[in-house]
Amino acid sequence: MTTTILELIKNLKHHTDDTVVTIKDVDDLEFAIVDFQLENNGLTIVIGEKEDEEGEGE
Repeated sequence: MTTTILELIKNLKHHTDDTVVTIKDVDDLEFAIVDFQLENNGLTIVIGEKEDEEGEGE
């Protein structure tokens, strides 16, 4: 399946700027966006292992 930037914006524009985005696969495993790569005429969103948020306030 291919998604365009316009489709992403259309689905996200109703949320506030500080809304947390969670990426899940079909098995309900969570991932984090770790990078954006512009290649040729497309954008690749690179996902990786989601880190625990414990200890962020330290």
